[in-house]
Amino acid sequence: MVSIVKITGRHNVPIVGRGAGTGLSGGAIPRAGGVTIGFSRMNRILEIDLDNERAVVQPGVVNLDITLAVQAQKYFYAPDPSSQRACTIGGNVSENAGGPHTLAYGVTTNHVLGIEMVLPDGSVYFTGGKETDLPGYDLTGLMTGSEGTMGLVTKVVVRLMRQPELVKTILAIYDSAEDCGETVAEITARAIVAGGGGDARRG
Repeated sequence: MVSIVKITGRHNVPIVGRGAGTGLSGGAIPRAGGVTIGFSRMNRILEIDLDNERAVVQPGVVNLDITLAVQAQKYFYAPDPSSQRACTIGGNVSENAGGPHTLAYGVTTNHVLGIEMVLPDGSVYFTGGKETDLPGYDLTGLMTGSEGTMGLVTKVVVRLMRQPELVKTILAIYDSAEDCGETVAEITARAIVAGGGGDARRG
């Protein structure tokens, strides 16, 4: 990876990182030509640290596979894009992906604590770590959602969460979209977070 970046930089050739290519914004498309670097083989979960509720993964790990690896211990990885059975963590970081649980748990940037990346000059840089609220600039937050414009992600530290103790599903039928919207607004105003398995303090 480092060698490729150094060679392309020396010859001023653009690079585009590509995971599963499921993003709707076209971030994995090499519009200016150049070299596309695929991450499909960097698909290992390197570490699961349930004591600290963390996991360290490579960018080619499929989103849902993180949850599958820890669900027996009643943990899960919260960000859940609609393509979570196919999309990869590197792409999720690049696009700051969300999903149905966004209201309750936030988007990818709320669950990424550290990033290892290769910068355009070929140097390897690590931001953040397993700890929260580290001093200094939030370079991890800056990288998350930068769509690969600042570096190529090669390792990610993510937050794991405990599964809700109880989940209930409620079906409501409305005569109009306006009535449905008013219900959602009222539920939100009361600090009840639907889809979060509990109130706002737990989400």
